[in-house]
Amino acid sequence: MTSFISKKAGISIFLVIITAQFLYSENLPAPFMLIPQPKEVILTKGGGLKYGSLKQIMLKGDFSRPVMGEILSRLPVSDNAGRGTLWLVLDSNSSIISSDEGYQLIIRGDRVEISARTEAGLFYGCQSLEQLLEDSRDYNRPVPACRINDYPVLSYRAVHFDVKHHLDQMNYYYESIDRLARYKINAVVFEFEDKLRYRRQPLVGASQSISIDEMAALTRYARARNIEITPLVQGLGHATFILKHEAYAGLRELIWNNWAFCPLHEGTYQVLFDLYRDAIDATPGSKYLHIGGDEIGNIGLCPRCKPMADKEGLLSLSLYWLKRVCEFAEENGRIPVFWDDMPLKHGEVYESTWSDDINEEEAEKAWNEGAPKLDNLLRDFPKNCVYMRWNYSMARQPGNIKALDWYQSRGLKAMIATATNAEGGILFQEEEREIQNSLSGIITIRSFIKLAAEKGIYGMLCTAWDDKSPHMENYWRGFIASAEYSWSPDGRRLEEFDDAWMQREFGISIPDYLSLNSRLRRGSVLWYEAYYRKGNRLDDESALQSLPRLEHWLPPLPYQEKMFFDYTSKLIELPDPDKPGSWSLKYKDRIDRAQTEVNDQKYLTERLEALMKSSKKNRYYWELSQALYDLQMSAPQILLALRDSDDSDMQKRNEGYAKVKEAVNNFWKTWDTVKQAYEKTRFVSYPPGYVPDRYFHVASQREDLSWMIQAEELFLEMVNKWLPV
Repeated sequence: MTSFISKKAGISIFLVIITAQFLYSENLPAPFMLIPQPKEVILTKGGGLKYGSLKQIMLKGDFSRPVMGEILSRLPVSDNAGRGTLWLVLDSNSSIISSDEGYQLIIRGDRVEISARTEAGLFYGCQSLEQLLEDSRDYNRPVPACRINDYPVLSYRAVHFDVKHHLDQMNYYYESIDRLARYKINAVVFEFEDKLRYRRQPLVGASQSISIDEMAALTRYARARNIEITPLVQGLGHATFILKHEAYAGLRELIWNNWAFCPLHEGTYQVLFDLYRDAIDATPGSKYLHIGGDEIGNIGLCPRCKPMADKEGLLSLSLYWLKRVCEFAEENGRIPVFWDDMPLKHGEVYESTWSDDINEEEAEKAWNEGAPKLDNLLRDFPKNCVYMRWNYSMARQPGNIKALDWYQSRGLKAMIATATNAEGGILFQEEEREIQNSLSGIITIRSFIKLAAEKGIYGMLCTAWDDKSPHMENYWRGFIASAEYSWSPDGRRLEEFDDAWMQREFGISIPDYLSLNSRLRRGSVLWYEAYYRKGNRLDDESALQSLPRLEHWLPPLPYQEKMFFDYTSKLIELPDPDKPGSWSLKYKDRIDRAQTEVNDQKYLTERLEALMKSSKKNRYYWELSQALYDLQMSAPQILLALRDSDDSDMQKRNEGYAKVKEAVNNFWKTWDTVKQAYEKTRFVSYPPGYVPDRYFHVASQREDLSWMIQAEELFLEMVNKWLPV
């Protein structure tokens, strides 16, 4: 604890520090902010640590120097202690540190000590020191003398990389690992689908996918930063990325439907186990294997499965698949992780775990009836499996609590999964403090993590679904919030978190973040709705789900596809020259909304430009935000130009036509800018020959980024035909 202090003075200084715990216990003073917020900060007497005053590192214990951030990585390891020394002390028997991932950071002048029981704890202590030194540099203030004791509440803290509809460039994944490590996230659940270049089943992997060797290299890179990559390869359902290929048609539960495998076909396991083996090879040394298993709407229907389903029930059939897959995982040294919804659905208790309309009494009734059905087959629930209780709402539904209690009381391991934004769309996300609904990002993240901490659940996953395929940057605020609250569930209020997030991510402060985000979000809502007679472009996905079929998550039948994509009947009509003014009257509400956005455009454009210029890091976020903002502004500009053309005066009408042409041209220029922004981190199109994965997500309907602008393409085609020659 006091390695940098002379032995003679060690005891007295130690007493000063302990005494200071009671005299100076408080938060770090401005401008210093750590994410996650540490458990305990004790301000002590003495001079602070100036940026640049650390000169060398001393290692005490049998370990290698941890990977460090930009500032600390410049320091050499030395054998001679002196002023400006950072001591790293590894003591597995330390009684001071209460957790294997915990650390103690002591700053006194230009001498610093980080103590931990494990190398992971040392790594986290270094991350905290790096953040403090960044603030010292950026604000020209010494880090105050202090003692920080910190440890995470949850031991498995994961975020989700879902690449079902896109693929990012490898350098972005490496940068993301560095970024997650800084916030003490220690796992990534990487949902491969067809974005891994499988060796044993090469037909499944897209030609543009990540090779097994590339993923293995990323896995090793992540592990050096205390992050484990857990592979997720969807198993029984969500199998369109496999079953879309005719070579696998014989393995489908229904020959005409590529959603789910037949769980009683032995070929199912030959294919799945090959994919799992490749996923294991791609993530060497990792502990878990996520096997998927959710939303299986069409099992028990084929000639193989129906007799068993009729005799023993769908739950037995699902558990048969689960047992087979869990046995495979155990044989291959992995702990299987399983989405838990299907057993709860078959037990008829699932709705109680998420619906805000089911009260305590109704949940009690559902579980009194449903729990015996689950208990009757309890012996068939694999004990080596982790049951991931996913819920993207506010977590306190009585049935959700009962589900966690059921797992724990039956000796089954459970984790929780929440979502960085379960509902939002392509552009700017909902602001939780305004919406206050049950799918509200950071509020729900904190809610679910707090429940997990109360229940003694050891792990969490913050999902980031690619259903609508927003840019990954849209998810990072939620990722960082999950890091914050998985360490400290009772940590910062939302406004305080925003301040810390801005400072850590960009090195700036935005006192009016709530207002700024709300105004950006308002414009994105109009963009979703602008060209639709009713509803919005995201309703296209809902429309796909609402058509008659066995379950809402099943993909469309071939003969239904034309029903889905004939948008023209859903789009607003154009002004009629024979009825001037009638169009403007009919769409007065959205024209008024468009005018509001145009009136705000100069201010918001200047703000985004200023934020990009003033940010000390991660300027790409603002570049992307500006491109997306310009894209959403194309809608009000086109609507107002159409209004100006809807006039009985021929001269004004012609002036309006000219404005329409200009707005259309500006749209295509803006679209080029969006693609250029995305291309810096993401592949924006699939290579020739890619077999598309068509199902109800709007992002799955195109092989390039243009799925975002399907409405514009069709509407502007109508406009071009409507304009006078």
